[in-house]
Amino acid sequence: MLYLTEKKQNIQHILVFSLTSGQRVFYLEEPQYSIGRYSTNATVINAEGISRQHATLIKTSKNDEHFSYVLIDGTIEGDRSTNGVVVNREKIEKTELKHGDNIYFTGDVKAHYYIIDNRNQECVDKFKPNLFINSTSPDINGFANHTQLKENNIDIPSLSEIKNLASVVELSPIPIVEINYEGTITYLNPSTNLKFPNLQKRQIKHPLLQGLLEKQDYNNGSLVIREVDIENQSFEQHIHYLAQEQLIRSYIFNITQRKQAENELKHHAFHDGLIGLPNRNFFDQHISLISKNSQRYNKLFAILFIDIDNFKNINDTLGHNIGDQILQYFAKRLNSHIRKSDFVCRWGGDEFVVLLGEIQNPDQAAKFSQRLLQTFEHPLQIEGHEIYLKCSVGIAIYPEDGQETEILLKNADAALYRTKESGRNHYQFYNPQMGVEIAENFTLENQLHQAVKNGEMILHYQPQINIKTGQVYGLEALIRWKSPQLGLIKPGKFIPLAEKTGLILPMGEWVLKTACQQNKKWQQMGLPPVIISVNLSAQQLQQPNLIETVENTLESVGLDPKWLELEVTESMLMKNITIAKKTLQELREMGVYISMDDFGTGYSSLGYLKKFPFDTLKIDQSFVKELNQSSQDLHIISAIMTLSRGFNLRVIAEGVENQEQLKLLKELNCEEMQGYLFSRPLSSEDVLKYLIGFQKQKNQFLLSTNN
Repeated sequence: MLYLTEKKQNIQHILVFSLTSGQRVFYLEEPQYSIGRYSTNATVINAEGISRQHATLIKTSKNDEHFSYVLIDGTIEGDRSTNGVVVNREKIEKTELKHGDNIYFTGDVKAHYYIIDNRNQECVDKFKPNLFINSTSPDINGFANHTQLKENNIDIPSLSEIKNLASVVELSPIPIVEINYEGTITYLNPSTNLKFPNLQKRQIKHPLLQGLLEKQDYNNGSLVIREVDIENQSFEQHIHYLAQEQLIRSYIFNITQRKQAENELKHHAFHDGLIGLPNRNFFDQHISLISKNSQRYNKLFAILFIDIDNFKNINDTLGHNIGDQILQYFAKRLNSHIRKSDFVCRWGGDEFVVLLGEIQNPDQAAKFSQRLLQTFEHPLQIEGHEIYLKCSVGIAIYPEDGQETEILLKNADAALYRTKESGRNHYQFYNPQMGVEIAENFTLENQLHQAVKNGEMILHYQPQINIKTGQVYGLEALIRWKSPQLGLIKPGKFIPLAEKTGLILPMGEWVLKTACQQNKKWQQMGLPPVIISVNLSAQQLQQPNLIETVENTLESVGLDPKWLELEVTESMLMKNITIAKKTLQELREMGVYISMDDFGTGYSSLGYLKKFPFDTLKIDQSFVKELNQSSQDLHIISAIMTLSRGFNLRVIAEGVENQEQLKLLKELNCEEMQGYLFSRPLSSEDVLKYLIGFQKQKNQFLLSTNN
């Protein structure tokens, strides 16, 4: 927007824009003006076809009295507008404007340029105060007579043009209000009366006029812009303080749609689009206030990290649409448990954070977690699916577990990790030992990368015995990490890290190749051939090149496929049943045996016997462990044996550690077993000794197992 300085000039240059919304008049005085739709322009024109900086006006002075303006298409640096500028029907790059010039920026945006002399008192008396739109200067004091202007080689506007200018205020769609320095309304244009019918009645008490008199000491021509809310609508008020006239003039623009759009953008910036809860940006602002308040008044608050258990499996199995509905339901239930002083946000994925403000003691956080867990005791019904939803919670308390937000969040996340690690569907408070373990895991993770690179992995083998024939039927290959610094590390410690980092893939390929090579070596040494069992990881089973990898490994080693068995678990199959079924079928057609590990621990094991080409079932050691104390475990194993005969499957009982377990399994017609009773996992060298020794003591073994 263009404004005139306080000093009056005899010769006045005026630019009148004709827009679809009405006319706008600008009084030119400054050395340079930019015109375009970008907000930093001196003259902002929001219309289709207008460039960000469409044109530039440059003042050229001939002397103190006479000057003109040069119009440039685009910027002074030479960047042209998209649609160009036309002056008097001729497209220009640069031209000096003359009185009466017609300027076309687009089809809907044009302007007229006038040069007027202020020294004619007759015009002053006749037309004052008609011309004042978008000017911070006193009203123009009339128009030059024809003779004077002709002497100065300046044309005057026609009477129709003057009337056109004079009607700008009255016909303007923009409400315009004037009050004097006593607070009395001196002018309202028709748009004001239409938009604010009670303005005249309320006078200075109306929101548009409140507070204006307090700033009447502003310099002449000062502009103040403020926002005013009236009856659910928002207005931007441009206020001009005209000290010489003792007037305050306001132009009122309705910005309701703009404010609504801004509020909507702000809402999206601070809220999750799917479930409507506040997001991490909102959380960062909120916890800053809570922390300061708690520190000032010595109060406690709790941060709870909450994660939906097995959400990825649900999402992958049932689809993202149902997954989204679950997130929405979970968020709704979570929100229903909080107080006004609490705060809940979606952290990302299936993770949520709850901030319990102003708690008296940590027990309140525990009770909140218990209520939340109880909420999901009953299954959800979504699109015909019955879904049991569970969650895990990690809790950190201010200031005991940290005074900085980052530390509290890290510790709450550590507590959540421990909850998930210890079985899920529960809650745990943070304790310092968790931080130590996280640091250790971080160090271990870094060392694991080097271990794979440096060849620190080794294989141990646990024999699988047929108690009826007295033969070692197979060997299960079990990976171990022999660290130079830490010694022998068990799989339960490093396998989760390998899965997390993706190292499980190169490790899995190494196990497959090494086990096959070792089996072939034993055969070449003249030992009776045995089946070698190799555990597949979930990530391996999903790899499109798994078939090719197994095929190339067997071919390069020279091992017949019938001496290789690949073990999978039910949870692996659930990740993508279609891919798993196709992959296992191709492996079976290749001649490789397929075993289902940990059978009986899942929900749908029986259904999998019909869907997948299994050769072997491995009874999970959890059933064998308390076999002599639990009749239920006896019935489960008996049922598994009956099923195996029906499906013509081989069965191996894992975790056999004593004679009593062996006796009960034998009574249930289980012939193949694996466990510490027969042998711990052995190195390749010890396996050789074991196989030779077992063959020599075969008859003694059969005698001992039959007693």
